Amino acid sequence: MPARERLGLVARAIEPILNRVVLAGPPVVDLLMTDQAVRVPELTFAADSCLQLLSTSMVDRLGGDLQKLGLSRIGRAANADRWRVSDDVTIELVQVRADDGDPEQVWLEYATLLTLPFTADKGLIVRIAGAPAMLALEFASFVRSGARVVDSEELERAVLLIAGRTEIERECAAAPPELRSIIASSLARLVRDDTLQILIQRALPDAALLPGLARRVRARILRMAC
Repeated sequence: MPARERLGLVARAIEPILNRVVLAGPPVVDLLMTDQAVRVPELTFAADSCLQLLSTSMVDRLGGDLQKLGLSRIGRAANADRWRVSDDVTIELVQVRADDGDPEQVWLEYATLLTLPFTADKGLIVRIAGAPAMLALEFASFVRSGARVVDSEELERAVLLIAGRTEIERECAAAPPELRSIIASSLARLVRDDTLQILIQRALPDAALLPGLARRVRARILRMAC
């Protein structure tokens, strides 16, 4: 199911708690695409592309609300619960905790603070994590995975977001210093990797046929790495 359809389905299902959560996860990358000149693929990554609901409220309390709305819990972890919205759509309710010693919690906290409104189905307004926070989350997930650059779905999504969002440089430049630092240092390491060109071509279906597009995306990554 395309990300926008999935978002509409989820928004209708959880409408009473929409103002208490921020949406993140791989599907949000698609929602952040604004450059009409860049053709982006449907996000069909092999990794779980579950839509995340980030909240600073207690997971159990929100879980009770989801249960009242007819959703069923299908999985439980330390900081997240997984819920079934329909046969095709699941969501992950993620507890965002400050000052618990987990570095990734810092980026989750920024994702709940640096948000954008997005109009879902039937005019419902949801908050989605902004591009700088999404980049930081993808980079943190890549480091945690231990994957090679050329094999990383997280870096593929990061390249896709950089290529397909016209405002990305301005937004990252205006982000808090902590976010700017992780984005710039992560991109600097990516630039030094000799598989970056392969990553760009894999993320963008037109890159192999349009050398100018690949050069433009690489140049943007270089500027953001400074």
